[in-house]
Amino acid sequence: MKTLTLTLISLMALAYPVKAKETMMPEWMTEGPVLSDGAASIEAPLEVVASKLYVEVEVGGKPRRFVVDTGSPSMIDAALVRELGLEVVGSSQGRDAHGALITSDIVQTTVSLGGVAFHKVPMFVADFSASEATRTFIGDGVLGSELLPLGAWQFDLKSARLRFDTDATNLPRTARAVRTRLYGFGYPHAPILDVRFAKKARSKAMFDTGSPTFFALSPADLAGASEAGGIGKRQSGYGSPGGSLGGQAPDSEQLQVELKSLSIGKIELGRVASATRESSPSLIGARILERFVVTFDSQSETAYFDRYSEDSYDRPSFGFTLAFFDGISVAVVWDDSPAQAAGLRPGMPLTSINGEATELTSEGILRALAAMEGQEISLSWEGGSAKLTSKSRFLHE
Repeated sequence: MKTLTLTLISLMALAYPVKAKETMMPEWMTEGPVLSDGAASIEAPLEVVASKLYVEVEVGGKPRRFVVDTGSPSMIDAALVRELGLEVVGSSQGRDAHGALITSDIVQTTVSLGGVAFHKVPMFVADFSASEATRTFIGDGVLGSELLPLGAWQFDLKSARLRFDTDATNLPRTARAVRTRLYGFGYPHAPILDVRFAKKARSKAMFDTGSPTFFALSPADLAGASEAGGIGKRQSGYGSPGGSLGGQAPDSEQLQVELKSLSIGKIELGRVASATRESSPSLIGARILERFVVTFDSQSETAYFDRYSEDSYDRPSFGFTLAFFDGISVAVVWDDSPAQAAGLRPGMPLTSINGEATELTSEGILRALAAMEGQEISLSWEGGSAKLTSKSRFLHE
């Protein structure tokens, strides 16, 4: 599962990549997904909560709330699988971002979005209903990247819309957009783009709408960018980088850096505040969608970036992240931050946020998420309290 770092909190996310046990490509990989019609067009409302993207789909004749995650295969809650009586068609095994080994059953079902049906969508089964955190963050399931090759998908946070069309020329905000090469490297067809950190530091990164960052740098790319002089300021921290289906990751040293000049294909972003991650590939995160309307057209191997905001690629931070296991607690604390100055420590349970008692319920989790997006936050814990003001980390100091 992916991890929420940078200025936000440690959310639950999804395993990637996933390798099938079978030596030959199984039928569930080749049978679907398929469209109900040869041509189709969709425009669906897109809800954004702490950078995670949600749409309403229809599964089993009822509306369901799904995360849209281009860095994950499609997934479905085990409780929904039991409700619908879906047949298990295979299994798969892989490791999450923290190294935990995960085994998942595979089912196939029909998913309708905006009145358009996608048949035989392969879905990894996960017990999202087992905890309040995953039930809140994931909902009923995930629309993943194996749907991308069926047409052109557009992520428009400015208008809060997710659009799909089998003909990319029918979509708005593409005519004047900057185009760059879109790569596909097999199932589950995650979008891969060229990136550049310096003249002699180039790589490829996955565009992952499940990663709540501007960018997350892999160990190999961090080393390459550092050697080429592409890394500016660094900030260390300590704590758990997040949770996964395999459980909460142990506390460890954390690092975030300033990329002096990041480019995505032909799009020059300039300085970018970047998270680091434990494995490859590097990730282009969902925060980029706060600056660009992005369209992926796998059929023409083209990604479109239509800029609508000139804001910097940095966000103010209180200097800590949250964990949602057995209550709401502190996950990571960053050095020289308001949180560290106030005495916050990794693993510290919080008793209240902005004057309201913390509770591991959907309402309590959403209140905590909203509080972390503000400019000020009041916290209390056993034996102490503090009021913090968010502070820009790299690009405005």
